[in-house]
Amino acid sequence: MLFTWAAFGQGADFSIYNVSSVAKSAPSTTDLLSKMRSAIKQHPAIEVTFQMSAKSAQGELLGDFAGTVQAQGNAFKMVNPQLELFCDGKSKWILSTEIDELTIFPNDTSDTDLVENPIGFLTSLGTQTSSYSYSARLKESNGNWVVELIPSNKKMPYKSVLVGIDKVSNLPVKIEYTAKDGSSYVVVIKSFKPSSGWPATNFIFPAGRMKGLVVTDLR
Repeated sequence: MLFTWAAFGQGADFSIYNVSSVAKSAPSTTDLLSKMRSAIKQHPAIEVTFQMSAKSAQGELLGDFAGTVQAQGNAFKMVNPQLELFCDGKSKWILSTEIDELTIFPNDTSDTDLVENPIGFLTSLGTQTSSYSYSARLKESNGNWVVELIPSNKKMPYKSVLVGIDKVSNLPVKIEYTAKDGSSYVVVIKSFKPSSGWPATNFIFPAGRMKGLVVTDLR
């Protein structure tokens, strides 16, 4: 499984095993997700920095690293020590840095995979395009709302996903998901910044970097 992704905010500390139910005065999950989508989409371009850690089912640390996501319309770019992903809205380039292998795909704008397109994943939650349903009862942890997601397709690699949302900004602060093999992944967003935008070339893998790479073009 690719170790990628981000969540927004700082200091969020919840776990699948460390959340509590909230009072009846809490907002509905549907309304909260709507506010989260609006909070993310209010900026035409955003840059997010994140810290991600992964553990095996036995608790062994599999990876711990920082990364960056830039998103602008249907275009996005994600960079971390293991993976670089460029998408200009039409094509998607995925570079596995450890093996110097670049794969190019046609971009499917309806694909909002949690790992490959985290911003698309978040902004799809609560809409008809989402691959997840959600619990009607919100939970709470350290002052953040916690939404429990349920994969709609049994073939998806995740068996549980939690999204922490800041009560004030309505921005997500953390994502925690568990794979079917028992491995767990935690993404904490360190910063969420609006941007004035980037040129279209920012989301296209540079042709000058292809030399020496194993390139597979599936377009």
